[in-house]
Formats: sequence, structure tokens, C-alpha cells
Amino acid sequence: MRRLVTSAALFLTFCFCSVPAFAQEGMEEYMKLMGPGPEHEILKKMVGSWNLKISFWQMPGADPVTTEGTSENRLILGGRFLQMESQSGEGETYMETLNILGFDRRHEKYTTVGFDTWGTYYVTATGDYDEAKKTLTYYGEDDDPVMGFTQKYRYIVSWLSDDSFRMEIIFIDFPMVQEKEWKMVEILYTRK
Repeated sequence: MRRLVTSAALFLTFCFCSVPAFAQEGMEEYMKLMGPGPEHEILKKMVGSWNLKISFWQMPGADPVTTEGTSENRLILGGRFLQMESQSGEGETYMETLNILGFDRRHEKYTTVGFDTWGTYYVTATGDYDEAKKTLTYYGEDDDPVMGFTQKYRYIVSWLSDDSFRMEIIFIDFPMVQEKEWKMVEILYTRK
């Protein structure tokens, strides 16, 4: 019995001594990941005041509806995130948007969450940057309880120069169209 108690005490001592060392290592790793990293340099390219040319397609193959707008993009929270605020269109096509882009250093993924005045919901997506193509591609899904299906989409951000980039929103397997992919929105950003 004494041997069992001694073994249990040694085991507990080992556990309690190991936890602080493990916690310390984990904390050091978290401290390294808390601030912006080199991946955030991609987001800095989008900082500034921009003119927008927007095209959106109500159905695949339809002529696009076009409008214009502006966007103010700035880094927030110590450079960890990019806040993009835009206004575009007029009348029935008027829209305000708020997008927050970041890079999650824990999961090594670019992130985005978006809101607009055409709804009370939000959309999210995660993605990767392709240095060779100068393209950031996000993928997301949204369960729509009103329409009764899951919307799948891709956001593609392509840098055309230091003073322009393009953002595309592509729906995938949208239930109401035959095409596998449907580019619904394209926005050309040109620096003011």
C-alpha cells in the first residue's frame, strides 16, 4: 500500500511539475503569434482611399449591372486586421459594406468577415495567398435558413499593380442555376 501511495505521489508530482513547463512553452508560442507577421504585409497593400467600379450579374450569362463607389481601407488593432468600408451605387443599388480581413497566425489562414446593408447577416471565409499569381483566394460557406440551402462561395483578390486590385465573388453549386460556378460580383479598386 505504501508503494502505491509513493507511486501515486511521484506521478502527481511529475504532472504538476510538467504542467507549468508545458504551459510556459505554450505561452511563449502564443506570445510569438500575438502580433502581426510577414503575412500581414499583403493586407497593407490594400490600405488607402480607393475608387470602385462594380459589376454584378443577377444570373449567369446576363449582362452585368454596373455602378461606382469608394472605399476607405485602414489597418486596425495594431496592424492585425484591415478594415474596408465602402459605399456604392444609388437608389435601389445603394450599398454600404464593412469587411474585416486578417491573417490567423495560429491556423495559418487569411480570414475575412463581411457585413453590408443588403442584409442583417454576415459572411466569413478563410484562404491562402499565392505569391506566384499575386492572388488571395478565400473559400466560405453559409447555411441560409430562409432559402433552405448552403451557399458556397469563393472570394478572389488579385493584385494588378501597386495602385489597383480586383475582388471577385463566385458562387459554387448555387441551387438555382445550372452552371457549377457563377461570378456574381467583380469590383475593381483603383487608388485615388
